[in-house]
Amino acid sequence: MNEPLILMTLPVLSNDSAVWFSAYGFGWGYRAFAISYEAVCDSLGAADVTDAQIRLAFQLGRRHILHAVQKYGALPYEGQRIRLALDGQSGSDTPEKIASLASSGEPGPT
Repeated sequence: MNEPLILMTLPVLSNDSAVWFSAYGFGWGYRAFAISYEAVCDSLGAADVTDAQIRLAFQLGRRHILHAVQKYGALPYEGQRIRLALDGQSGSDTPEKIASLASSGEPGPT
């Protein structure tokens, strides 16, 4: 089975202890994502929250991140930054949560 082509930007380390990046998928365009430093340490294996460790874990965990990003391709998107969880961590904007907000007319997550 062919995996959809998804391209990711380099990570930007934000002041609020999150990694920001964008992903582009053919057919759905760009989406903005954020992964907490905690998730990077727990799920991607960063030894600590230093810039070097976060960037290294992000690069080594790209396949894992891409797998998580794929779930959001078919959902409505209005430019909000999606908090991405890895391995079922809490505090994320799940595809189900985003679909529910879109159908209710409520504004999406930021």
